[in-house]
Amino acid sequence: MKKVLVGLVVMLSLSAAVQAAEVTTTVDLTYTTKYIWRGFDLLDDVSAWQPSVDFDFGNGFSANVWASYAGAGGNMQDGMSRVNATEYNYTLAYSGMINEGCPWRTDYKAGWRYYDFIDTATKGTAGYPALDMQELFVEFAMPDLIEGGIVPRGAIYQMWNARSSQYNLFKSGTIYAMGFGYDFTLDSAPELPMAFGWDIVFNDGVGPVTDHDWSHMVWSLKTAMTCPMTGAKVTPGIYFQNSFDDSVNNEDELWASLSYSLTF
Repeated sequence: MKKVLVGLVVMLSLSAAVQAAEVTTTVDLTYTTKYIWRGFDLLDDVSAWQPSVDFDFGNGFSANVWASYAGAGGNMQDGMSRVNATEYNYTLAYSGMINEGCPWRTDYKAGWRYYDFIDTATKGTAGYPALDMQELFVEFAMPDLIEGGIVPRGAIYQMWNARSSQYNLFKSGTIYAMGFGYDFTLDSAPELPMAFGWDIVFNDGVGPVTDHDWSHMVWSLKTAMTCPMTGAKVTPGIYFQNSFDDSVNNEDELWASLSYSLTF
């Protein structure tokens, strides 16, 4: 019941904000062949549908509601039902810039996020561990630091359990990420912008980990196109993860995604 009330409060707050300000709304539906979250394979090699709604208030502030539904049923290797892995995320954030006009210009996004596993109890029980978590985060990029289109980027995620309980599945801690992005076009298809990315992640105790170590790195390649009939943005992507820490992921991962988003 408390989870339902939290969701209703967030949605009502967002609705009030939408009515009170000029906002840009983006509705997105993403299909991913695997749900890989910060190195963890959360659905055990099963696909997911991930719809979201994003509100940009035009003054740096934004809010987002995101969900993940498993593309197939059954149990995972740890015995948990994929139905219980249904997840809602609520995010409030502020985006800004510092050092404008110099090579050290930094674009950043800072905020709070709640991970709500709606089919499990927030405090958990012996048979159904608590999964809900919260985080404070900051993500940043330095687009003018290096010539040639390479953009260094990084992120810090400070995570903790939504409620203190002996049945928490995930341990609180910090995740650090750093890498770079590189945008380019192909001579054979200049109308399709390409975005390459590389990131490496240090897991400092988050989740069922047994070590504080570099956990994985991810290579990504995405493009984007406009649907001629609706004007929506279509974004396919492909990803490969090299996994280092077996307590995070004991195998390398290859997956793909396809997003369909409409902004109005």
